Amino acid sequence: MTEVLALVSEQMADIAAVQREQAQLTASAEEADGLVEVTVDARGHVIKTVIDESYLDEYELEELGGHVTAAAQTAAQLVAQRSAALMMPIEERRRMMPALSDIADGAPDLRDLTRSVFGIDDAAGRAGEPEGDDQDESTFPTVRS
Repeated sequence: MTEVLALVSEQMADIAAVQREQAQLTASAEEADGLVEVTVDARGHVIKTVIDESYLDEYELEELGGHVTAAAQTAAQLVAQRSAALMMPIEERRRMMPALSDIADGAPDLRDLTRSVFGIDDAAGRAGEPEGDDQDESTFPTVRS
């Protein structure tokens, strides 16, 4: 029993370390032959957008929104993949942990505890998805001609 609790304690410490590392993740992606670059944070939120001043020499203004969107989506997918890769060793170790209910009748499954603390079931899916349609559109820049 002491060994199992020590494993859980170690797992929780590792989870906290990975969460700190995940919070620092960023990813960038380019579109339009590198003339549009978007960087996102660990949650997939855009933190930087760079549009080369020569963009309009090669592309139409109407295409800009699509290029920014595509770059942002690619960057969000990259950051989600990196986040998932960081948690893979923890998830593998979690699968190998014995169920506490196998050791003590009626005890909760500690594997579920580590899963819920870390959000293993849905963290990777959420990272690349937009947060919803209920956002105030006035916070996003709009280019009009």
